[in-house]
Amino acid sequence: PEARAEAGRPGPSEPEEVDPEDDVTVDEEDLALAEAPEPEEDPEPLRQERPRKAAVLAHADRHSIAAAMLLAREARQVEGIWVYPQDELMTFFRSVATDLRDDVTIFVVGFQASPSRDAIQAASLYAGRIEWYDTQEWPPEDLAQLKGYLGDDFVDVRPHLESPLPLVMPRCSRRSRFSDKLVDLLAARFSEHDFQRWGRLWWWRLADIASRPGEHKNALQPLLTGRPSDLTTEASRAETPPPPPEVAFVGSRDFRIVHFGGYGMVVIEVPPELDLAMAGRIARERYRAHLSLALDPRRGLALLGTNDTLTPRPMAVTAMAEHLGQKLAWVDLLPGDDHVARIHIAGLDAHPERLEAVVSEIGMGRSILEG
Repeated sequence: PEARAEAGRPGPSEPEEVDPEDDVTVDEEDLALAEAPEPEEDPEPLRQERPRKAAVLAHADRHSIAAAMLLAREARQVEGIWVYPQDELMTFFRSVATDLRDDVTIFVVGFQASPSRDAIQAASLYAGRIEWYDTQEWPPEDLAQLKGYLGDDFVDVRPHLESPLPLVMPRCSRRSRFSDKLVDLLAARFSEHDFQRWGRLWWWRLADIASRPGEHKNALQPLLTGRPSDLTTEASRAETPPPPPEVAFVGSRDFRIVHFGGYGMVVIEVPPELDLAMAGRIARERYRAHLSLALDPRRGLALLGTNDTLTPRPMAVTAMAEHLGQKLAWVDLLPGDDHVARIHIAGLDAHPERLEAVVSEIGMGRSILEG
């Protein structure tokens, strides 16, 4: 006889019922999707360590042009070096950049993205091959947008600096004795010998080039080649340029001298149209001071310089700048990759007493200066 199912249990020939909610049947397409690896996000592009070809755009000022030259020396081939004031930034993107080949890296030095909408959109077309360096205060939204298009590694903007040199120095791997001399010239750390042989001419010539917008690769070729002997030969044939305007400025005024522990420090406020480092250098020489504190009160920027010819060994001004940044809450240590000791004194125009606190702290830090 056929076997009967026990009450509440199916017989051998009856399939067990399955609750629809417990049905976990998976078709092959769903299974394949489940086993597929998660898609990886595209990695952010990295800049080339040493570009093969480069085009250089420098703001029309001495320091931006010099910084741009250091970047140009990194490239194996330079397509051109263009110099424009801020209000002609879009001239480069509309008239020059459109003709550059896709394998050319573009260096932009000393410009704010202004007009912001046009400049940022234009720069975004060259994402992955454009690098931007600047020292001005940017609207946060503009800076974030430019970094969003180009990538953090391609944009370096640090406000309060008087020069983009400390920003481009870490980028430069092709360092040489000449490139170091060029940095020393711009930092007013030159030897008297170098200044008289070629530095004075090029200090004037860089300012002259800045006054003439356009392409200047030929005019800057001696710096691109970088042979001091050639610079000296050329300078000997050129007409002697006028002395830097900082000479007349320092010579026509009296400045405060602070004495401490056998040292003297001249404190000098410099108008924005003059070079801060050069004015500090000339003031040290005029007063035979061991140190100078050169100030741009408008920006709250201060450079601490030293006259190494008056001391047995160089004074540790960079260590002093670090100390001031750590000791005083309203002092910020600024980049010093060009070996310049610079600080930012926040709120200096509203709080002139902060300058006195900085001067006092330097005076009490003789052991730091002596290393």
